Amino acid sequence: MGTLKSTRDFSLVWLSGVAFVLFSAMAGAGWLYGPDVFLMRAVQSRPSELLDAVGKSLSAAGSWELSGALLLALVAGLYGGGRRRLAGRLLLAFLATGLVEYLLKQLLPVPPIPSGFGRVEDFVPLATVEHSYPYPSGHALRSTILLGTVYLLSGSSLLRVGVALVLLGLLASRVYLGVHWASDVVGGALLGTAAVLWAFKKEGRGWRSR
Repeated sequence: MGTLKSTRDFSLVWLSGVAFVLFSAMAGAGWLYGPDVFLMRAVQSRPSELLDAVGKSLSAAGSWELSGALLLALVAGLYGGGRRRLAGRLLLAFLATGLVEYLLKQLLPVPPIPSGFGRVEDFVPLATVEHSYPYPSGHALRSTILLGTVYLLSGSSLLRVGVALVLLGLLASRVYLGVHWASDVVGGALLGTAAVLWAFKKEGRGWRSR
């Protein structure tokens, strides 16, 4: 039974990783540019001051400062609670995928977002790293790792629904604000999903109580 569970977990990690690689190849080849422009225009077709404020707030929550600090606090809590393997794997996944994000933003030729698409001024981090291309979205990547971890650790269905809604809202806000293509967001979410699945791969069904 344990072998079957381990095999299934490995398959999910492998599938999510392959999905990210294939999706990245499609984005780099320019196959997603047309749909990206269409979706960007559709999402921004009905402006709203309320949505502007919500979108900017959600984007701030996905910044590397806040999401990184929250993940470190979560890792420290897991480590102190005896979940050292999971804590270490989460930290390693966060750092490794951050490196992947940086390299792709320097190398994968996805067209930058035209300045005319920006709706409101995006949250400005304390420190920025220059990059040539927008793919994948770091906000989507970090938020998926952080909120995906909270989702899997939670034993409350209500909390899980809330976490899922917040994550979806944050992902959509990056397109609504005009700072990322939809493909950037999907790519970041796929990479984050692969990272979370890898981190929890050997936790089994009892991860909430271990």
